[in-house]
Amino acid sequence: MEDDEERGEGSAGEGSARVETATMEVEEETCFPVLVTSETTDEANREWSIPVTPVTEVSRMEEASDDDEENWEYEIGQKPRKREKENKEDGLPEIRNSEEEEEDLEDRYEFEIEASVADFQDEEFIGRKTIPESSDEEEDELDVRYRRSKKSNDKLEVGTAFLSGYEFKEAVLHYALSKGRNIEQSRWNKTKLSFKCANGGKCKWKVYCGYDQPKQKWLVKTRYKYHSCTPNGKCKLLRSPVIARLFLDKLREDNKLMSAKIQELIKEKWKLIASRNQCQRGRTVALQWLDKEYADQFAHLRGYVREIEKTNQGTTVVLETIPNAAKEDVFDRFYVCFEKLRSSWSGTCRPIIGLDGTFLKVATKGILLTAVGHDGNNQIYPIAWAVVQGENSDTWLWFIKRLKHDLNLGDGRKFVLLSDSSKGLISAIEEELPQAEHRRCVKHIVENLKKKHKNKDFLKTRVWNLAWSYNPTQFKEELRKLKDYSMSLYEDVMKKEPKKWSLAYYRLGSFCEDVDNNATESFNATITGARAKSFVPMLETIRRQAMLRIAKRNKKSQRRQKKFTKYIVDMLESEKEDADKCITTPCTHGVFDVRLGSNTYDVNTTRRTCSCGKWQITGIPCEHAYGAMIDAGLDVEDYVSDFFSTDLWQMTYSDSINTVRGPRFWMKKGKYKLVVEPPEPSLPGRKKKSKKKSYPRIKGKHESPKKKRKKQEERLGRQGRTMHCSKCGEADHNAATCKIHPKKKIKTEPVAGSSSGPEAGSSSAAV
Repeated sequence: MEDDEERGEGSAGEGSARVETATMEVEEETCFPVLVTSETTDEANREWSIPVTPVTEVSRMEEASDDDEENWEYEIGQKPRKREKENKEDGLPEIRNSEEEEEDLEDRYEFEIEASVADFQDEEFIGRKTIPESSDEEEDELDVRYRRSKKSNDKLEVGTAFLSGYEFKEAVLHYALSKGRNIEQSRWNKTKLSFKCANGGKCKWKVYCGYDQPKQKWLVKTRYKYHSCTPNGKCKLLRSPVIARLFLDKLREDNKLMSAKIQELIKEKWKLIASRNQCQRGRTVALQWLDKEYADQFAHLRGYVREIEKTNQGTTVVLETIPNAAKEDVFDRFYVCFEKLRSSWSGTCRPIIGLDGTFLKVATKGILLTAVGHDGNNQIYPIAWAVVQGENSDTWLWFIKRLKHDLNLGDGRKFVLLSDSSKGLISAIEEELPQAEHRRCVKHIVENLKKKHKNKDFLKTRVWNLAWSYNPTQFKEELRKLKDYSMSLYEDVMKKEPKKWSLAYYRLGSFCEDVDNNATESFNATITGARAKSFVPMLETIRRQAMLRIAKRNKKSQRRQKKFTKYIVDMLESEKEDADKCITTPCTHGVFDVRLGSNTYDVNTTRRTCSCGKWQITGIPCEHAYGAMIDAGLDVEDYVSDFFSTDLWQMTYSDSINTVRGPRFWMKKGKYKLVVEPPEPSLPGRKKKSKKKSYPRIKGKHESPKKKRKKQEERLGRQGRTMHCSKCGEADHNAATCKIHPKKKIKTEPVAGSSSGPEAGSSSAAV
C-alpha cells in the first residue's frame, strides 16, 4: 500500500484548531460583495460573489486531517470555492461522447506525428571503414507500440497547462493506466473538465481543469494529491473507444488479434481488468477506423499538396493519379523535394546522392524511395522522397527524372550515386545519368555472396579489404589474397565487377570514400516509426524530423569555433599516430619522400597528392602527407577540402523548411477533387506463414522467373477423358458409386471384452 494510504486521521483537538483558523480567516477576509461580470454576461446573468469560505468547505476542513489539508491544491490567488453547478444548471449542453463515437480526426492526426518527432535523436557522423549493420536484405521490425494515449506528467500538478481539453483527458487516462487507478469523469462541458476516484467511499482524489481565457490554455486548477483507497483492477476510463485507440497500431499490423488476447495484454501491461465484451467492442471499433483510415488518408492529398506549395515556395510536389472505370482519380505516386533542402545541398554539400527504397507494410502499402546526401560533418542530409506502388524500372526511372530536373544533374558526370544492385535502379541511372559514377553498395554484395558461400569465415574481411583498397597496387594484392583463400569465391567476386565498387578506381573530386549506402540506411532507420503511420502523418513526420534535424544542427554548428567540423578533427587525430612515425626527405616544389615501415610514398603538397591515393579520394591529408607537413612546419588544416569547413557546415543549416499548417486549414471538401485509395500492391517477399498453407515468395518485376523442373515421369491426364465403371462398364460413374452392383456393407460382431457397443454401455452404467 502506498505511503499516502497509511496516513492516519488527525485528533479531535487538531480538528478544533483547524476550525478556529478557518473561522478567523473568514472574519479577516470578509468584505463588501463583489459584482462578477464578463463580456458575455448580460444584466440578467450578473452574479454577486461574497469571498467567504462556504459552510460545506468548513465542514470538510473540520473532518479532514492535517495531511488532508495539505493534499488539496488550488490555483494561486484563489480560495476554496463551493462546487460549481452541474452542466444543466450552467446552461451548457452535455457534450460527453458516446462509446461508439470516433475521436476527433485532427487530434488523431497530431498524435500520429508528435510522438515520433519528440523521440527524434540526431544521427552521428559516419566514420571511416565502418561496416553497416543494417541491410535491406533483412527486413527491419517496425516500431508498433501501445500508443494513442499521450504521455504526460503523472502528477497533474496545479498550474499545468494543456493546449486542449482533449490533451488533458489523455493525460488523466495515462495516469489511470500507469497507476492502475479506477478513475471516472465527473464533469464535462465546453470550459470545464474534472475527474474523480470511482471507488467511492472516503477517497477524495480528484483533479479539475478549466479553460483560462487570458492564457488561451486549459489549466489544472484543483487537485487532491493522494488516494485513500486500494487499486482493485478496475478503471471506468477503459471503455471500448479507449481500448480501440490503445490497440489500433497492433491491429493495423495484425488484424487477427482477437479479444481474448487483447484482454490478456491489458492485464499484463496495465494490471487492469477489462471484460471480454469490452475488448470485442474495442476491437470492432478499431477495425472500423482502420477500414476508413486507408481511404481517408488519400482523399485529401490534393489539399495537402496545395498547402505545401503555399507555405514552401519553390518546392516541387508531384501527385500523380490514374482514372478508374468510375472516372475517379486513383492514387499512383507522390514526390516531394523542398526548395530549402535542394538549394542547401546544391550550394554546400559534396556531389554525393544515396538512393534506396524501403517497404511500407503497415498503414500505408507500397515503397518509399529516398535520396540522401552528406553534409560537411559527414552526416546524412535528406534531399527528396517519394511513395510509389512498387519498386521497378518504371518507378525508379520516374524518380531519377524528378531528381535530375530538381537538382540540375545534367548527364551526371560531376556526381556520385550510391545504391544497391537493383536492376530497375541500374537501368534508370544508365538511361538518365549515363556519365554519373554509380557505386554499388558492398554491404549488399557481401550479403549476396554469403548465400552461396555460407562456410567462408573470412569472406566479409576479404571482400571489404578489397573495397577499401586506395590504389591499384593494393587492390591487386587484396585480390591475390582472395584468390588464395577461395578460388570459387574469387570467381564469384569477379562476376560482381569489383572495379566498380573499389576505392582504387573511383573518380577524384567527390571527396567521398563511401563504398556502401550506409547513409541512406541510417536515414531509413530514423523514419522506422513514420513508416508505420498512415499516408499524410507519415509524410508529415518525415518533414518535421527534417525540420528538427536542421534546427538542432544549426545550434550545434553555431557553437563550433574550430575551422573544420568534428569529423575532420577526429580523422586527423587518427592519422597523426602514424604520421609521427614517418621519416621524410624533402625535395623541391613541395615534394617529399616519406617512409613508413618498409614502404616509401611520394607526397606532393602543391598538387595535394600522395602515391597511396587516400588524400586524393577523401580530401583529407593521409598519414604520409601529415608526417611530411609536420617536418616541414606546415599547417595540416590548410590542406583539407573546403567541403568540410565549419563555415560551409553552418551555411548548410542556416535556413530551414517552412512550417505546414494542420489539416483544419486544408482538409476541406469541395475545394478539390478527392483522391481514391489504390488497391493494395503485392510486394516482393514471402507472405506471412499460415498454419494451413505455406505461401511461395512473390518475385519482383525484374527478377528471373522460377525455373521449372523437368518431370522424370509423364502421365496422361484425366481431363477430357470419359470414365467408365469397372463393374458394369457404364460411363459417368465409378465402382464406388455404382448402383447396378452396389457395394455390400459387412456387419462386424463385437469382440468379447470390448468396451464398445450397447452391452458395454449398459454394463458400465450398471457399475
